[in-house]
Amino acid sequence: MGLSPGRDAAAREIMLLGALAELRAAAAGQGIAVVPLKGAALLELGLYRPGERGMSDVDVLARPRDLAALEKTLSGLGYRPMPESADAWVRPSPGAAPPAIMDLHTGLWHIKDTAALFEWGLEPGPGGLYPGFPDLFLHAAAHPLLHHGELTGRALEDCARIARLAPGGAERFWALTSRKARLYGLRPVVWPALKRLGALVPGGALEELRPRGSEKIKAAFFEKAAARGSVLLEYLLPALYRPELVLKYAVPPKRFMLRRYGAASAAVYALRPFRLLRSLFRRG
Repeated sequence: MGLSPGRDAAAREIMLLGALAELRAAAAGQGIAVVPLKGAALLELGLYRPGERGMSDVDVLARPRDLAALEKTLSGLGYRPMPESADAWVRPSPGAAPPAIMDLHTGLWHIKDTAALFEWGLEPGPGGLYPGFPDLFLHAAAHPLLHHGELTGRALEDCARIARLAPGGAERFWALTSRKARLYGLRPVVWPALKRLGALVPGGALEELRPRGSEKIKAAFFEKAAARGSVLLEYLLPALYRPELVLKYAVPPKRFMLRRYGAASAAVYALRPFRLLRSLFRRG
C-alpha cells in the first residue's frame, strides 16, 4: 500500500534534505560552501514542515570558483548530469522512490554580484550557512517573475512566512530588506509581491520599497506578469531588469551548450536563437 500524498511528499522532502546534508558534509571537507535556496532553505530553517510546501529538487548556490570541484564531489556521491539540463545532477534512489536531484547555481539573476552574498549576506543556521532572511525574501519575490514570468501563490506564501518569522523583529527585517532591494535595484521586481502581502508590510517599509522615477515603468511590466503571466513576459522581464542577461541567454557559455545540447559548435550556437523562438511560439 502506498503512502498518502501528504506523507509521500514529506518522505521525499526528508530524503532530499538528507541528500543536501550529505553533499554539504562532503563539500565542507574540501572547503566548499554549499548554500541552500528556496524550498530547501525554508524547510531546514523551520518555516515549513516536511510535506507542507512541496519540493522536487534541491537548489544550492556555490561560488563560481568551486563549481568544478563541487561537480566532482557530486560525481563521487553517485550523481550524474541530468539529461537536457545545464545545472541539475541526479542520483537514482532505491526501488521505485523518486531520484535525488541537485540543481547547482553559481549566480542569481536578481543579484548582479553574487560574490557579495558570500561576503556579507550569509548567516549561520541549523545545517550550515544560509542567505539572511531579507535575501530569502527578495529571492522568493523575484525568482518566479524573473525566471517564469509569473507570481505564484506559493511564492507569496514563502514571502509571508519569511517576513513573519524573521529573527530580530519586523522593524529590523524590513529595514534590511528595503536597503538590499535598493542596492540590488529590485524595487520594481518585488513590488507586485509587496502589494499582495497587504498589512504584513508596514507603511513605512512599503513607502521605502515603492518604485521611483523610471522604476515605475519597469514595475508596470512586472505587475502585468504578476496579474497574468505570459511566455513573452517570461523572456522580457529578465532583459528589462538586467539587459546584459539578453546576451548571456542568447549566447550561453560553452559549458551550458554542452550540457543542454551535447555540443558547442558554431552551428549549435547559430541555432540557439531559433530554438528560443520556437519555444516561445510553442508555449505561447
